[in-house]
Amino acid sequence: MISVKNVTLSFGKRVLFDEVNINFTKGNCYGVIGANGAGKSTFLKILSGEIEPNKGSVEITPASACRSSNRTTTSSTR
Repeated sequence: MISVKNVTLSFGKRVLFDEVNINFTKGNCYGVIGANGAGKSTFLKILSGEIEPNKGSVEITPASACRSSNRTTTSSTR
């Protein structure tokens, strides 16, 4: 799960995000929509940790804590 808590980001006087709160939960699909220049890519960069918000936090629950017990993962060796 990804939790966004009170994220605020501004560039100079332009405020892109002000106190954003959202939880992305396992098993759901999400889309980011908006006008050009609205901050979609910037929001994704905040989620990935590439950009630090001025305020707030992004918490990512480790994948092992999100996996259901009936899910099988395989790996290949080359």
